[in-house]
Amino acid sequence: MADILIENNGLPHDGGDLSLVEGIDEVKQHIKTALYTFSKDWVLDRSKGINYPYGMRNTDFLETEVRSQILGVSGVESIENFSLQFNRENLNIQITAVVKTVYGNLTFSEEIYNN
Repeated sequence: MADILIENNGLPHDGGDLSLVEGIDEVKQHIKTALYTFSKDWVLDRSKGINYPYGMRNTDFLETEVRSQILGVSGVESIENFSLQFNRENLNIQITAVVKTVYGNLTFSEEIYNN
């Protein structure tokens, strides 16, 4: 299956045709989208998204929420390695994980800004 490629909040195209992403890169894009979805933001499924404001006060909750959203992505089988670092000074969260997917292992690192 394929999905529309999203880069820098835009839709790159080639000669007027939208670019597509598939396989492990599609799973990576879906994980990134899940991590940037705030709790209750997605009107079609209120269970999607992370409650970052509460998570900033409770890092155990935040880690559970992030893990849950990653595991909820289609194609993800398990999380093999996981690290979450919350910087209270500049309110950013560094998430690093090795995710087992149906396409193989994916090493993922993303910095989420909440300011």
